[in-house]
Amino acid sequence: MTSKTHDGELRNTASIVYVAATLSIVAALCLPSAGRAQSSRAACDKTDAQFAVTAAMPDNADALRKYERNVSGLSGDVSTVLLGDSLVEAWPRELSASLGAGPVANLGVGRDRIQNTLWFIEHEREQLRKIRPKSIIVLVGTNNIYLDKPCGVMESYQKLFEEIRSLWPNGKIFSIQILPRGDQMKGAAENIGSVNAELSRRSRELGIRTIDASNIACGRTTPCANYKSDLLHLTPSGYEALTRIAKEGMGSS
Repeated sequence: MTSKTHDGELRNTASIVYVAATLSIVAALCLPSAGRAQSSRAACDKTDAQFAVTAAMPDNADALRKYERNVSGLSGDVSTVLLGDSLVEAWPRELSASLGAGPVANLGVGRDRIQNTLWFIEHEREQLRKIRPKSIIVLVGTNNIYLDKPCGVMESYQKLFEEIRSLWPNGKIFSIQILPRGDQMKGAAENIGSVNAELSRRSRELGIRTIDASNIACGRTTPCANYKSDLLHLTPSGYEALTRIAKEGMGSS
């Protein structure tokens, strides 16, 4: 009887050891895999990087017409250039005019992603070389935030800054961070926060001033008087606030 009990205890102990060993093996196999998956979400591969820095023609003819129209009227005395998407294009002239000591050229085009702005610079370089702005204000990236990984968005930004500096080496670049958007300003908030933090870090390395205009977002609550009903584009009061913040950011450079 004692022998059977002893054998039973040995079998139970062996079973426990076997189960524990099996679980350890499973954990050892699964944890690296989980780590790789997390790393894959955070990191960009060669394809991401290539896509990020490749200039892309806009997806509609109207955008091309706007590019041509924007550069056709440029004069040599332009002091400030605005580059970006619909948030720039819709910037009221009476407000944007206060962003420079001389003429201000608004070159924003709706729906543009960073790669489209790269394409614009690449294909209109000869026209753009005719001006020598002292300040370049960049507000672009919100149209990238749902399509590209944050690391890819940053690669796009870095390429854009390099192209701007190559085009206008004596101009100061002011990059307005991606604005909050969406219901309760939570739209892609994690990605926007990640990109803006990294944008600030890299911008300092490149000698570029970043401007945080998130204060226009009504304490990140909606509805917000500074935003239209789509919670993406700005109202007149939103542009008044954005202009004030931009001028303050430029003045502190």
